[in-house]
Amino acid sequence: MRRAAPAPFLILAALVLIAIAWMRGGEYDEFYSVFLIAGHPRPDWPHHPETVAALRAFYHGHASFGAIAHALRTGDVHPPLYFWLLALWRDGLGIGLFRLRLLSIVFTLAALGVLIRLARTIGAPPLATALITLLCYGFAYTGIVARDFALAQLLSLIGVLALIEADRRARPLPALLGGIALGAACFSNYLAGFTTIAGLLWMLAVHRARPALWIASAIGAALFIPAGAWFFLAQQGTRPGQFHPFALLPAMADLARDQGGALLGALPREGPHAAARPLEALLAAFLIILAIDISRSGLTALAPRHRALILAGIVAPPVGLLALGGLFDNMPIEVRYLWLGLPYLGLALATGLRRHPWLLAPLLAIQTAAIIGLAIAPGTMQPAARTEAAAAAFLRPDTLVLIPFGNDGVGIPGPFIAAAPATMTVLVARRAATTPNRAAPYRRVIIANIRVDAASRTLVPQLRAAFATACWQRETSPAAITIFDNLCLRPKAPPARSAPA
Repeated sequence: MRRAAPAPFLILAALVLIAIAWMRGGEYDEFYSVFLIAGHPRPDWPHHPETVAALRAFYHGHASFGAIAHALRTGDVHPPLYFWLLALWRDGLGIGLFRLRLLSIVFTLAALGVLIRLARTIGAPPLATALITLLCYGFAYTGIVARDFALAQLLSLIGVLALIEADRRARPLPALLGGIALGAACFSNYLAGFTTIAGLLWMLAVHRARPALWIASAIGAALFIPAGAWFFLAQQGTRPGQFHPFALLPAMADLARDQGGALLGALPREGPHAAARPLEALLAAFLIILAIDISRSGLTALAPRHRALILAGIVAPPVGLLALGGLFDNMPIEVRYLWLGLPYLGLALATGLRRHPWLLAPLLAIQTAAIIGLAIAPGTMQPAARTEAAAAAFLRPDTLVLIPFGNDGVGIPGPFIAAAPATMTVLVARRAATTPNRAAPYRRVIIANIRVDAASRTLVPQLRAAFATACWQRETSPAAITIFDNLCLRPKAPPARSAPA
């Protein structure tokens, strides 16, 4: 694979990513992107029942760059670079979640191309590195969602490659460009700051005698980092309860679990429940073997200065998340937040597996199975699409479907309404007490049992309790929904018949 042309690989990668993007249902966070660029960052859902066709007006519109930036600073945690580009992309290709996801796929394919160049520069197997990275569950997942991960990954890799070129040529211009790219990555997703800090510290360490190089890289990053910090600092304390309070040992356990998941996927969640624990144990043992291979063969085969940079790229995201959690007293630890370190894991693994090729086949087999699960396994996806499908199967005339509002009215109603039939009548429910009155004119009520945030986990049981009255009879239903039929609704009187002449 070392000498193979990258074009066939990138075509294969494009097909894999497009297939995943097509088959996966909408994600909770993706509809922040959809509504933001449409000018409705927090849709004002009607307080009365409405058809899905009418509600889809919130998905269309054209927010200006200024409106996007204002909405992000007052209601999200990310700076605007990706969303500005997404708005331009939408203007060219049109609205629709799959179309929006294609922009992330373009960024991801470009990132794989940069990674191939980076691997060649430091003496790692290029296509083996790119293949292992592509099949990393966390890389493929963040590479297709309509969020800012893929752009940040691309810019970060460009920045690191430029720093390596500056080190090789001993010229400040590549260092400046590398700093600009790393800073721009932070202006797309603030978690890219972990890799940016690691890259700048590496430049400082290896070029203490040449201050012009690391100063140039720092100046380049400084062009974007203050603007990104302006967005980030505005969000302090705006999302209480999003994460659990910080505790060091549980945080480290979560990091170990999610780092393994980012590399090898969520196979224990995709198979039979009885096999989950044994599969977790086998995967943990395999991860230990891979970690030993990286430390004894992968990193040691690289030049010392490159070894330090790759190691920094691997450890910067988990260490950064621990530091961030300790600073803000929460645990922002998820598989997707570890995506930036996966290309460097791919570099180290591909280099180490040259000496132990017998490990490559099981690694690729496990990763391939996990990627297939990412594309098709319901356990890896948000419940909106399958809940909507269950509700649609039980629709009757005069049926009202209740969707929990959730924490903010975006992540739960957004994907559900996007996937629902246009003729379905829905109500985005905010409070249980007033909902039965609004449902009184309907013969059947279907509650979507979507409980993916704190507010929905509280509201859904309250909705079920509110309909447990004499007028409403609970019917047998699948776990995804709860059905009540209205016993107090009088049947409509038949039209009066004229007397015979």
